[in-house]
Amino acid sequence: MAPKKADAAKAAKLSEKENLARAETEILSLQHLLELRSHEALEARRSERMWRERMDAFQTAIEQQKEDTLDITADMMRQYKGMQEQLLKKVSDLEAENRQLKKVIDERDAEIVKLQQEKEQNKKSSDTEILQYQHKMEEMQVEFAQMLRETLDRMHERLANGTFNKS
Repeated sequence: MAPKKADAAKAAKLSEKENLARAETEILSLQHLLELRSHEALEARRSERMWRERMDAFQTAIEQQKEDTLDITADMMRQYKGMQEQLLKKVSDLEAENRQLKKVIDERDAEIVKLQQEKEQNKKSSDTEILQYQHKMEEMQVEFAQMLRETLDRMHERLANGTFNKS
């Protein structure tokens, strides 16, 4: 019986030693696992911080891009409105100039018509005057021919009568 107790006590001692060794191994293993998990947690926090920083940077970039887009859109809208105002002013100025030129053309056309009428009137007046002068010249020719005939007839009479004054 004694050997059994001794074997049992030895086995219990061994078992305690094994348990202790196993517990130490388990503690070391758990410590190693804890370190590994701590390292992984640290890496995860670092990675999370890095991703958050990147996300913040992207968010800032997106915000800046939106701001830039709004600024560019506002600037382009301002330029568009400015160009539209210039174009409308130019169209208005050209229409006013067109109306003014049409008015000048109408005035010139009226002046041309008036001058043509005056020219026609002057031509008619000149033609009438020329006809009057021609008629008057014909009358004067007739009168002169008559005077000349009368003078020649008197000279013939005097020659025939011999009363021609020789002085």
